[in-house]
Amino acid sequence: MTVHAYVGGSGIKTVNAAYSSQTCPDPGCGYVHSDNRHGDMFHCRNPYWECNWQGDVDHVAAMNLLNRIKDREINRFTPYREVKKILDERFLRRMESRGIPTDDAATAHGRTPSKPRQPKLDVGGGQPSTRLSSVPVDRTEHAKAAGERRQKRCI
Repeated sequence: MTVHAYVGGSGIKTVNAAYSSQTCPDPGCGYVHSDNRHGDMFHCRNPYWECNWQGDVDHVAAMNLLNRIKDREINRFTPYREVKKILDERFLRRMESRGIPTDDAATAHGRTPSKPRQPKLDVGGGQPSTRLSSVPVDRTEHAKAAGERRQKRCI
């Protein structure tokens, strides 16, 4: 690759590829979510405004990587979790600039803030239902029959 770049008169730069195929390349959007990618197709699923950017995953990743060359916050060695935080913060700033409230809203990856769950009320009486049989069961016969079945399988 280095030789081809040299012969072609271009340079090589390495960038962090985290979330590059899951991030919307539209500069006004930037929504990051794994649902944006379906196989080789990209479709922005931004739930806050209609973006609907669509394209090939490789093309989307290439556009995002090209923009990352100039990115001062995300470098080659930034951990992927930190990259996700940075991309989410940028998306939240875009939401604020559009006038969409972010204090109580869902996070940039589409999940709503967790709320404590209410305990379920037990209205069934508290006892598990048991089915009574009118036929008496001889437990020793059951055990003997089960042992015979195991022996037949082993032979």
